[in-house]
Amino acid sequence: MSKINEAINMIRNLECPTGNLENRVTEILLDYGIADLNQVSIKRDNKLSSDEAQAYRVKITDKGESFVVLARSGYDDYVAKVTDAYRI
Repeated sequence: MSKINEAINMIRNLECPTGNLENRVTEILLDYGIADLNQVSIKRDNKLSSDEAQAYRVKITDKGESFVVLARSGYDDYVAKVTDAYRI
């Protein structure tokens, strides 16, 4: 399995404070040696969002890689839980 697929699998299991989701995804990519900090771009993607989950488009600029992370906030909006992550 490639490192990017391993990282995506790790991201699929992520639960963290809502405001830390983007930082945690970036940390996982850094931990797996996939990208440097300045190579990662994470932005909300309303087109891919649904009532159930908010979508974030993750781009790794140097490698031309991108994937989507779908996350749902808990009832109290303190915790975000990733419900899916997939390459596009």
